[in-house]
Amino acid sequence: MARNDIATRFKSKGVGVKCDTKPISVMLPEDLDAYVRNKPNRSEWLRQVIAEAVAKEQASALEED
Repeated sequence: MARNDIATRFKSKGVGVKCDTKPISVMLPEDLDAYVRNKPNRSEWLRQVIAEAVAKEQASALEED
């Protein structure tokens, strides 16, 4: 009997992401939700966007010191 998860079990979890890490989730306004869900690789895109925002925020914090 074929497994039901055949389409998802071999998908990448992203570079540097541990498989036992709890995911972070957020609710988005409807327009943003639709935009993000239409991305071809939304998980990787979200990781990149968050990483860029963190780097920008950390750089700003260093400039203030």
